[in-house]
Amino acid sequence: MALLKPRCFEFFRFRLATCRRVTYARPMLTDLQRLAIEDGLRDLTHPVTLLYYTPDVASAATLLERALLEEIARRSDRVRLHVLADRWDSAREDLVGIARTPAIVVKGERDHGIRYYGSPDGYELETFLAVVRAVSDERSGLAEGSRAMVARLVAPLHLEALVAPT
Repeated sequence: MALLKPRCFEFFRFRLATCRRVTYARPMLTDLQRLAIEDGLRDLTHPVTLLYYTPDVASAATLLERALLEEIARRSDRVRLHVLADRWDSAREDLVGIARTPAIVVKGERDHGIRYYGSPDGYELETFLAVVRAVSDERSGLAEGSRAMVARLVAPLHLEALVAPT
């Protein structure tokens, strides 16, 4: 297995390893990332499943995203990762509720409709780990007044939350 010189990508470094004509990205986590992952996944109450929908033709970005998700799953016995690297199937994606790939479905014992688009690295790592913890703890994090407003909804609502560092 030949390794290339590590390069810097967002907050973590990675190596590209080539084996049997397939290239895999292996993140080399910083101490800060390792600590954030360990703290974020410590004492999860219920199992969480990550369904990673990725294109059948991988890019450097999706290889890194997959490697980071594999590292997250490896660090907790309560997190399971299933990678679905297939051709776009609009019927399947409509059934699952994803609009584009790559996408990460974060679900516990039931699917709460959480779809994460974008790579959970850099500033988004702690946010992503907070989502995993909320699903594991079966809590929304909403205030009582907000939960009451949501309970009054009579039709499904599509809601997107964007995360940006400030």
